[in-house]
Amino acid sequence: MENSSAPAIEIAKYFNRDLSWLSFNLRVLEESLDPQLPLVEKIKFIAIHASNLDEFYRVRVAHLETLSKLGDFNDEENRSYSDILAEVRKEASHQTTYLRFILANTVIPELTVNNIILYQNHQEVHEEHLEFIYEYFNTQVASYLQPIWLTDKTTPFLEDRQLYLIWQVLHHDSAEQTILLNLPTQHLPRFIALPQIDDKHYVIYLDDIVRIGGERLLENYTVKGCSSIKLNRDAELNIDEHLGAIASQMKSRLAQRSLGAPSRFQYDAAMPKELVSLCVDLFNIESDELTPTGRYQQMSDFFSFPIPTGSLPSMAKWKPLKHHELASYKNYFRALDEKDFLLFFPYQSYDHVLIFFNQAVLDPYVTEIMATFYRVASDSHIVNALISASKNGKKVRAFVEVKARFDEANNLLWAEKMEKAGIEISYSLPDIKVHAKTALITRVKDGITKTYGFYGTGNFNERTAGIYSDIGLLTSNPAMNEELKDVFLYLYTGKQPAPFKHLLVSQFNIIDRFKGLINNEIRIAKNGGEGKIIIKLNNLEDSEMIDALYEASNAGVKIEMIVRSICRLRPGVPGLSENISLTRVIGRYLEHSRIFIFNNNNAPLIFLGSSDWMERNLRSRVEVVFSVYDKACKEEIFNFINLQLALYRKTSVLDQNLKSIPVETEVACGDDTQEAFYQLTMKK
Repeated sequence: MENSSAPAIEIAKYFNRDLSWLSFNLRVLEESLDPQLPLVEKIKFIAIHASNLDEFYRVRVAHLETLSKLGDFNDEENRSYSDILAEVRKEASHQTTYLRFILANTVIPELTVNNIILYQNHQEVHEEHLEFIYEYFNTQVASYLQPIWLTDKTTPFLEDRQLYLIWQVLHHDSAEQTILLNLPTQHLPRFIALPQIDDKHYVIYLDDIVRIGGERLLENYTVKGCSSIKLNRDAELNIDEHLGAIASQMKSRLAQRSLGAPSRFQYDAAMPKELVSLCVDLFNIESDELTPTGRYQQMSDFFSFPIPTGSLPSMAKWKPLKHHELASYKNYFRALDEKDFLLFFPYQSYDHVLIFFNQAVLDPYVTEIMATFYRVASDSHIVNALISASKNGKKVRAFVEVKARFDEANNLLWAEKMEKAGIEISYSLPDIKVHAKTALITRVKDGITKTYGFYGTGNFNERTAGIYSDIGLLTSNPAMNEELKDVFLYLYTGKQPAPFKHLLVSQFNIIDRFKGLINNEIRIAKNGGEGKIIIKLNNLEDSEMIDALYEASNAGVKIEMIVRSICRLRPGVPGLSENISLTRVIGRYLEHSRIFIFNNNNAPLIFLGSSDWMERNLRSRVEVVFSVYDKACKEEIFNFINLQLALYRKTSVLDQNLKSIPVETEVACGDDTQEAFYQLTMKK
């Protein structure tokens, strides 16, 4: 029944997008505290959190800095961007401190218990290791060092994410001098395994090898101190998309990314105040950008921490499974002539996608292949297949998005290779990113033309397909594929497509269709039926869509949300969202699939796709959300989503302030929804 009472809300209608993302990153960090998680996995989550936060400063904090300097005001939250930035920085700094606490009090002690000793200070190093360290410094490190003596006349430039040491030295009776020294982590590993002593394995930071070797080089000086620093810079490229030749502009601008304005300056909290002041002046640091941390910076380097072979238990690997029914067909086109197939990655092997493309290359009846690329793997088998198809005389068209942040250079490289092979390449559209994950193959046999489509929630990227949880649909549905062809023609030629019936495409019908589906559930609820919506997203930010969900909640529609990271919707607020529940799943795979289920009077309408509900996805990208019609495929989606919604131990229920409430072990239906789905897939 519709709730006619006015919303009794004392909290903000929308949660701040950046604070909501930080709540997700905190949940990632908290995974490293799970007592049931192997230590190697705890180390991985430490690195993931630090890497995430690094990018956050380079992108979001830098953006907020710009808005705050412009004096802009966030009308939806009714506060200035300066206030938002201060709150964001406070939470991000808290998480940085918390990470170091977990590292010092959980991870490093557990390493020690397992006879893996990570030196925490170069003065702790055993004498037995000094000979190895000096030799490593002299033969491997010294040639990469570029010391700069800091004076009033020097204007050193700190590179983005580069690590440095600052030395304070005295020479006889002269005044104190300061030396800036790079840590060559782009050439050498951050962690170096030292010779074993008895049954103990020792590891040292590259920082401390440089400290030890550097002190010997500075033996004629008195070393007063040595502190670590690191700078994050704004990563935005700011190209003028209306000048044309976006790809050419991107090539020239990529080199400028490292020149962006500072967004965070990390330094050893023990650094003397006068040295901090010197850094502020020399490197043009603003006081708000100062972030005191610890002796070592860049905890994302723990991705490469050297674990001695066999020294620590690890999680059992889940071998990607074959889709046995699809694999039973020697020819995938014949399989798709009979039915649709859903593939769940990485639970099921991405090889099925590679086979789909490889068979298209070799099939004499295939005449044309079209595909979109947002993030291309560095060693892409799919792109190589398209190159082979072009060389085999097939018509191949590819749309390559060169504005995919941090993948611009790799995408440009592959686009050039494809172009040289005769593939017709189309590049980014002005002011729009093409985020769709689709491919269409045309096959002509005995005068009959058929099309075969691949529709995905994730990129054509073999590497991420091994760590991101995504879904792909293979289908020969002629009506849906004809609409996909219209999408491609729009991307390649600008030709406006006919109205879409089976696809929801941003720039055309996606907002109206989603709102229409929500309104249908509202009508059903008002008429006494069961209004119900299930939505799984990475990010939920768009206020228009959130308002539509709030309206549905107030009309009595039950809404179950699974949102991985950014979420501005507040669940469970009386008079606003009391019929909305919100959960978050963190596990060994990054949840990446987008699923939309509308009950429709117990005749469910199911959609999958590439689009989150963010303003950028709905309004300034080309996204493709596609219908799932096949009955068996629908059943598979429900099997997956029901496990996602079930209360497993690793699932978090979020309250109206987006605080994660872990599921108590005694009420949990199991440990991990991802493991439960893998086991279910294996049984099938």
